[in-house]
Amino acid sequence: MAGVAMTRMRGAAIILAMLIAALAAAVAATVFADQQRWGRTVELRRDQVQAQALAMAGVQWARRILDEDARRSEIDHLGEPWALALPPIPMEDGEIRGAIADAQGRLNINALGYGVESSPEHARLAALFTQRGAPSGALAAIGDWIDSDSAVRDSGAEDAYYLARAVPYLAGNAPLLRVAELSFVKGMTPRALSAVLPFLSALPTGTPVNVNTAPPAVLAAIANNLVGERLDAFVADRARKPFTTVAEFRSRLPEGATLASDIGLSVGSRYFYVTIEARQGATRSRARALVRRGGGEDSAIIWQIVE
Repeated sequence: MAGVAMTRMRGAAIILAMLIAALAAAVAATVFADQQRWGRTVELRRDQVQAQALAMAGVQWARRILDEDARRSEIDHLGEPWALALPPIPMEDGEIRGAIADAQGRLNINALGYGVESSPEHARLAALFTQRGAPSGALAAIGDWIDSDSAVRDSGAEDAYYLARAVPYLAGNAPLLRVAELSFVKGMTPRALSAVLPFLSALPTGTPVNVNTAPPAVLAAIANNLVGERLDAFVADRARKPFTTVAEFRSRLPEGATLASDIGLSVGSRYFYVTIEARQGATRSRARALVRRGGGEDSAIIWQIVE
C-alpha cells in the first residue's frame, strides 16, 4: 500500500509540475503579447505625433510661400507658385503633400448676414444656389443664422425653429467661421450643402471676390449670361492673361455677358485655405487652416484644425 501511495504522490507531483509549467508558459506568452501591444501602441502614438507635426509644419511652409508672393505682386492668379499643389514629398518612412486655395475665389457666405437682399453679394449667392440646385429659400435662413437679431426673415428661422427640433439648439447669430457650419441651418440638407460647399467661403464681411481665381461656377454667378462655351472661352483667356484690374475683367467679358456691379470684386487676395496631408509609417494626419495675409506683415492663422 505504501508503494502505491508513493506512486500516486509522484504522479500527482508530475501533473502539478506540468500544470505549473503550462501556467508559467501562458503567463509568459501573455506578458510577451502585452509587451508587443504596448510597443505597437507606443510606435503608433509616436508616428501619430510625428505625422501631426509634419502637417503643422506644412501650414507654416504655406505661410512662407504666401508671404513671399505678397512681396512680389499685389495681383493673385492661378499661374503663381502658391496655386501649384505640393506633390508628395518622401520623408523617412513617410511623405507630405499639400495645397493652397484662394478663399477669396469663392463667394463669402457671411455677406448674407448684413446689407440688403438687393446687394450684389446677395444676388451672386442667389444665382449660385439656383445654378447648383440648392434651395434659394435657404438664403433667408442663412441670413437669420448669421445676423445678430432675433427677427425672422421671410422663409428664415431663428431660435424658436431650432429649439423645436429633435435635438434642440440655438441659432448662431454670428458670422460663420467655417462653411461646414451651414449644416445646422434650416434647408441646408447634406445634398444642398455638398452642391455649393466648394464655391463658398466664410470670411469677414466686405471681403471681395478675386475674379482671377474664381472657379467657373462663381464667375457664372458674378456675370450675367456667362455660361457654356462662352464661359469656357473666358476662363481659357483668363489663364493666358490674368486681369490686372476689375475694369479689365469687365472689358474682357465676352459679347452677350454683362456685369451688374463691380462692388465686391478684386484681382488680389488676403485670405487663403491651406490643406496639408502627412503620413508617418501607417499613421496619417491632415491639417486645414485659414491664413490671412496682411499688407507689410507676416501672415496669420485665423483657424487651424489638425486631424
